[in-house]
Amino acid sequence: MSETRRTGVDFQNRHHKYYINGADLHIVAQKTLFRVHGHFFSRESPVFSRKIDPASPEYVKQGKTDSDPIILEGVSPEEFEHFLWVFYNPKYSIYDTSVENWRDILNLADQWKFSEVKELAVRELQKKQHLGVVSKIALYQEYDVDRRHLIPLYAQLCERPNSLTREEAEVLGLDATVFISATRQTLRAGPSDGGLSPLPAGTEEDDIFQALELSLDLEKGCTRSFKGDNVTSASPSTNHFNGTTGRGAHNNNSSEPSGTK
Repeated sequence: MSETRRTGVDFQNRHHKYYINGADLHIVAQKTLFRVHGHFFSRESPVFSRKIDPASPEYVKQGKTDSDPIILEGVSPEEFEHFLWVFYNPKYSIYDTSVENWRDILNLADQWKFSEVKELAVRELQKKQHLGVVSKIALYQEYDVDRRHLIPLYAQLCERPNSLTREEAEVLGLDATVFISATRQTLRAGPSDGGLSPLPAGTEEDDIFQALELSLDLEKGCTRSFKGDNVTSASPSTNHFNGTTGRGAHNNNSSEPSGTK
């Protein structure tokens, strides 16, 4: 939102629904003029309060007239309309709209520090059964929702039998993925293990390789020759960890000591 006082602003049209005669706050979003009740904005948002009722002489009161409105930067008329609907919803306690609209509301509430509107958006998004747990977590993380709302969602991912998929990890991001995976491991550890999660008794090295091959969708047994130090190959192969060929950093056929030229 613009921090600069601008006069003589050109706009194309008054909003068909939210240019309210008798309202006292004038706002422009992409050349669409809104006239709404400033009480809603000064009551909760410190961002708007500073513009509507400046406490310091260095700030000039904005939004008093059509020719001197508050300018919303980077906000479409549709997004602002969705946000205003929260205050002017004719159904009072029934807030039924799409996930996309709630995303717009949550985004603007976060930008402008409308804490109660953020809480409302989260409560309504929680009711959207078709919005998956992972999508909700990603949405709440993006808009800095109170972390207490994340705990029940994290719990669902921790208690389910299957671990996170690659696609879910990409949506969640690194920090959330590591946190959830570590919590799942801790919960599945025995109480006497101090939070560790040891392998089941009888698990062999081949079992570990097979599990990794399955996770990476590789042919069964294709990594067998790369186990430990027993690397065998008919021809030198690139070692992707240190950029050398063959077994590792040492080439036994070289006449020069390793690390010299």
